Amino acid sequence: MNFRDELNEEQYAAVTAPDGPALVVAAAGTGKTRTLIYRLAYLVTERGVQPWEVLLLTFTNKAAKEMLTRAEELVKKRFNSGYSGTFHSFANRLLRSHADVLGFGKDYTILDADDAKKLMRSCSEELGVDKKHFPKPEVLLSLFGVVSGRMGDLAAAVDEQFEYSEVDADQVLKVHARYQEKKRESNAMDFDDLLLHAHRLLAENERIRNFYQDSFKYVLVDEYQDTNAIQAELVHMLVRTHGNIMVVGDDFQSIYSWRGADFRNFLEFEKTYPGAQTFKLQINYRSTPEILDVANEVIAGNPEQFQKELKAVRESRTLPKLVKVRDGSVQARYVIEKAHELHRRGTPYSEICVLYRSHFHAMELQMELARAQLPYVVTSGVRFFEQAHIKDVITVLRLLVNPSDELAFGRLMEMLPKVGAKTVQKIFKKFGGRVNLQRAETHDDLLAALPAAAREEWEKIRPVFLAYREENLENDPGELIFRFKKAFYGEYMVENFDNHKFRAEDLDGLIDFTVKFDSTEAFLSEIALLTNLDAEGGNVPSDSGQEEDALRLSTVHQAKGLEWKAVFILFVNEDMFPSKKSVEESGDAEERRLFYVAVTRAEDELFLCSPMVRRQRDGGMIFLDPSRFLSEIPEDLLQNDGGFF
Repeated sequence: MNFRDELNEEQYAAVTAPDGPALVVAAAGTGKTRTLIYRLAYLVTERGVQPWEVLLLTFTNKAAKEMLTRAEELVKKRFNSGYSGTFHSFANRLLRSHADVLGFGKDYTILDADDAKKLMRSCSEELGVDKKHFPKPEVLLSLFGVVSGRMGDLAAAVDEQFEYSEVDADQVLKVHARYQEKKRESNAMDFDDLLLHAHRLLAENERIRNFYQDSFKYVLVDEYQDTNAIQAELVHMLVRTHGNIMVVGDDFQSIYSWRGADFRNFLEFEKTYPGAQTFKLQINYRSTPEILDVANEVIAGNPEQFQKELKAVRESRTLPKLVKVRDGSVQARYVIEKAHELHRRGTPYSEICVLYRSHFHAMELQMELARAQLPYVVTSGVRFFEQAHIKDVITVLRLLVNPSDELAFGRLMEMLPKVGAKTVQKIFKKFGGRVNLQRAETHDDLLAALPAAAREEWEKIRPVFLAYREENLENDPGELIFRFKKAFYGEYMVENFDNHKFRAEDLDGLIDFTVKFDSTEAFLSEIALLTNLDAEGGNVPSDSGQEEDALRLSTVHQAKGLEWKAVFILFVNEDMFPSKKSVEESGDAEERRLFYVAVTRAEDELFLCSPMVRRQRDGGMIFLDPSRFLSEIPEDLLQNDGGFF
């Protein structure tokens, strides 16, 4: 096999690297996967390494299977010994052979998400925790998982997570301790335990550690910038004796700190592995030179990173567009008009993607798409108005407008402690199928019918409903949502959603959005109408399996690793992209990397949309400043495409 003919100079240097630690800094679109595949092939064909002596670790089984299959095709030998794959599958393979050393049976059960939630719930019940203000099992599991991955201090993390809520941190720690005990009693592990116990196995047992160090003479790790502390430490123990490790990744695309990833593993690789060689892949095969010029300027402002510059091999096309529009609604109409234009010129809708920093940024667009009957797929989850937290707060409005709305009544009641479907049916029937919550007497009757545990929570909600008529809030749905969030739902989100901060941001966006409507009824009618238009127009959820020619909508986080012919980025404005909350908590470095990821998804056309104003809950207008990221791009690299008011 002639590797020189198959690879460019940068890829060839990395593929043929000598033994020892190697860091491959692979910028966006530079052939990272190809480089890993050919490294696997090179070790077998040129170094005489047996395929089973190479361990490949990735973040998805799909990626591992693709790379191993393509490497097998190159060398005509079977690669996968069963150990290569995701970190979790590797850990599971280790533990199936040695779990008894840790006091588990080798036939241990791996709890799926539902099993883990049930076990966590039973621990809470067994300890008699106060359910009124206690996090849902999935919230606890997410928190415990992130902390174990970071090898962090659980008590400190619990205090920080629930600092401004009514959750008892000591109760959380007791439930965690009991959860650990019950798993051991049941000979079971959850998903996060696989890494935790595999790490402990290698750290505490020299004989076992030496066996696997000898077994895997070479270790290759993909997307190393996304590893957490325990994953990096696992790898380090495997290669400590021979040092034959190659990690591939891009610090410019490290965007998952919120779920435990630590890009310092990547940045400090040379410190962890003295004498490591570094190879940079900078020749980009995806995007036009004009798009790459923007990407290079965008990322240059970050201080902690491996400096590199994308170089294009494609021919020049048009400059990326800077789109200054009046507001979010005009932005939405602009995107639709341009999507139609691109489609007429031969670009399938499925090759056009609209990216956004936060879900609520796509609100106006989703409404306009439904009106225009332009098929779209939300690849990053359900459509905005179908998300649980959005539907939850809208139930308040639905009940005020229609006291006979049994579904809304049930959804609201079941947010309360000790209230289930049977209790809801019983209460609704008692009221004769009509619960008029604008009347104080109704609340008195409802309190009497509710379980004792739910009454205190309902007392918090009661003023929201009474204010509808008493303060003439019929025409201010945003104020009603704001009060409901402040009185009850803000705390509810902390206890029920692991990503409550992002959801709170969505609600703030929704509250501002309601000012477009003259009344609560008008707001609800529009949402209902457009949801039905979605269904009629063939707009299908992302998990439908259909691959129809439809526009793609996605958060930037979900778009990493993907590419489209044309990309629109919405609300490139201060406090929106970058996110105000993220900047306040940790600075703008990761936000800038996120913007870089968004820009480098585009192959041919890039549109940076920056509205000028946004209406607020009080009815006033605020002027939006262009994002700091736009100010870092020289004017001659962008073409103004404004005038849409």
